[in-house]
Parts: sequence; C-alpha cells; structure tokens
Amino acid sequence: MKNNTSFSKEKQLVHTKEQAKIALNILVQNSQGEDLELGLFRLRDQLNNPRLTELLDSYPDLIQKYELGKLLSGKIEIKDASRQDIKTAGLMSCILLLIHFYFDDKSNNSVKSKSVIDEVDNFNSAQYIINSTTSEKCINELFLLILSVVGIDYFEKYQEKMKDPDFVLKHTIGFDNDPEMDEHIDMMVWFALARLFIEAIFIYYETGFESKNLQL
Repeated sequence: MKNNTSFSKEKQLVHTKEQAKIALNILVQNSQGEDLELGLFRLRDQLNNPRLTELLDSYPDLIQKYELGKLLSGKIEIKDASRQDIKTAGLMSCILLLIHFYFDDKSNNSVKSKSVIDEVDNFNSAQYIINSTTSEKCINELFLLILSVVGIDYFEKYQEKMKDPDFVLKHTIGFDNDPEMDEHIDMMVWFALARLFIEAIFIYYETGFESKNLQL
C-alpha cells in the first residue's frame, strides 16, 4: 500500500489549460455540480464526526478570523477540535466554494441574478483558495479521507478491478456482481469526479500552476 497513499504528478489527469477547459465544460454539460456537492456531504456524513460538521458549518466565520493557509494546515487552536478536524473542514469548505463559484457562474439563472460585484467577489474568493494551496495537496488530503472510509483492503481490491477495462460496463449491467465492491463504489466514482474537477479548476484559473505544483 506504500505507493498508494498519495497521487504523484505522473498520475495527474489534467495537464494543460485546454484540457482543463474541456473537462470543466463536460462537467457543466452533464450538470455534475450537484453531484460533486452531494458527494462531499455524503463523505462528511460517513466520517461520522459531529465536531467536523460543526466546523464546516462555521467555516465562513473562521475564514474571516484566520488565514486560509493556517486553516488548511490545521495550525491553529480551536476549542475541542483536532488539527485533522480543522484541516478537513478547511478542505471541504474550499472544495464547496470552488464548486459554487464555477457551476453557479455557468448557470443562466444565477448569472442573471448576480451583480458584477458578486461575480468579482466570487472570483476573488476562488483565486484566494487557488493561491493558498495546490490541487495535488487537495487531492492527497481528499484521498486520505476516502481511504479512512473505504479501508485499505477495499481500495486495493478496487484498484485491481480497475485494471479490467470492462469493469465499469460489467458492474453497470450486473455481470460483475460483487456485493463487497458495491459497498463503496459510489464513493470511488465520486472521488474520480472530484479529482477531475479539482485538477481542472486549479489549472484553468491559476497563473503559473506548473511551477507551483512542481515545487511540492
């Protein structure tokens, strides 16, 4: 499992701004903003951590009080909250904000109702997040959360299944009926979707993303 506890640069799905634009357009066309958001809340619920939920709910206030970089690193003191709780709440809040920033901006109804000031504020908030961390860090942290839910054994079995190019088709039509795989398959599919979104939005909106990620 040693080589599976992080995602390296070589495993990155999106490498150029053009690829990022295509990926984001596909996500919008398939209306997957809601899927991304609901999946994040399902992950929160499966972590079964009431303090994390409280922190996530209060994050708008926390981000006004503390620097985002410190929140994402967990290097602050918050009563009855572990460093990991703070980091996780920060990560989830940032992903949620990026989801809303991009998908709300692409919604015709939202665009009509938003003022120029609102759009600028949303863009600045997204840039603040993108400039405070990297896509690789976000994905690694998210992966560790997923791993804590599904377990190492399940993840390793999932990786083996994914080596079969027909796995998704077999699973969809019920040919590869495996109750053990069914347990967390939706979570793994969501993680792949979230990973694509995170990589794409960081690359698309971040100036100099290549040098920043290579410094890790």
